[in-house]
Amino acid sequence: STGSSGINAEYGGQQEEGGASSSTMFLNIGLSIGVLTRTVMDTVTGELSDTRTRYLGTRAVKLFRIPVHGVDAVLAISSRTWLSYFYQSRFHLSPLSYDTLEYACGFSSEQCTQGVVAISTNTLRILALEKLGAVFNQVTMPLKYTPRKFVIDEESSNMILIETDHNTFTENSKNQRKQQIAEEMVETADDESKMEAAKLAEQFLSEDLPEETFSSPKAGNGMWASQIRILSPIKQETLEIIKFEQNEAAFSICVCQFNNSPVPGLTYIVVGTSRDLSLAPRQCSGGFLYTYRLVDDGSHMELVHKTPVDDVPTALCPFQGRLLVGVGKLLRIYDLGKKKLLRKCENKHIPNLIV
Repeated sequence: STGSSGINAEYGGQQEEGGASSSTMFLNIGLSIGVLTRTVMDTVTGELSDTRTRYLGTRAVKLFRIPVHGVDAVLAISSRTWLSYFYQSRFHLSPLSYDTLEYACGFSSEQCTQGVVAISTNTLRILALEKLGAVFNQVTMPLKYTPRKFVIDEESSNMILIETDHNTFTENSKNQRKQQIAEEMVETADDESKMEAAKLAEQFLSEDLPEETFSSPKAGNGMWASQIRILSPIKQETLEIIKFEQNEAAFSICVCQFNNSPVPGLTYIVVGTSRDLSLAPRQCSGGFLYTYRLVDDGSHMELVHKTPVDDVPTALCPFQGRLLVGVGKLLRIYDLGKKKLLRKCENKHIPNLIV
């Protein structure tokens, strides 16, 4: 029933709580400010007690009673959709991993014995509720390489993550290697089969086999592919990808603000990479610290400068308006410079690799 002052109330029905033999009547009230209030109602006196509140979203809360596993449950619709129900003798209030709904009602058919029929924008949807009792609501997004670390820009809520894989070609190296193989096919063929070899080489170059099905070609030990990805978890889309050259691998990343920045309070992203890293024995030809600044409301990064280091920068951390860096077994403090990061001090007496 709909009450005054933007209150939308719905009886939650008699639900057994905690396996008790007696049933309890719950009164659920949806407020216009996006808050759900749930209170226990005495079935004899009508007295209200044990009131709980939960913020659900930015829109006024609409409540709909639906059956879940033979027991009454409440579907609360705001800017997100929530389900209030009992499962395995416990009360749950969980968000639905689905589009925003306008109205909903219980639905039952031969194909869907306990479902929900709902309106979303201008379409009619029939839903089946799955994975009751799940704690997390997850969405999977595919990545190019193995994610190593990520940071979050607090202003835009975007994720900046580094992806790195060993024994892997970059896209440019794959195309160069493919072109090299095609040229060798033609060069090694005798004069009679040159034309046929050229056709086979052309067909080989035009083939584009999906790596998800056929796997990617193995590059060998000491070969690395890496990139930086800016990801919007809210929109679930990639905003920008910055690719590194072959054999340059990103291992560390951090968000930092420098005290001597030309623009006070400007957010920088620092990424540590290695060059020609070999795992056994562990050695590399050097590394770099890439300093970026976020632009376009955190959706893109602009390179400020690139600072060479003599080992793998495995750890980065902001420290009192400067940057604390673990370069192999060395611990250094860097400050922001015009053309590169400036090393201020260094500790050489750490016996182990800093991670």
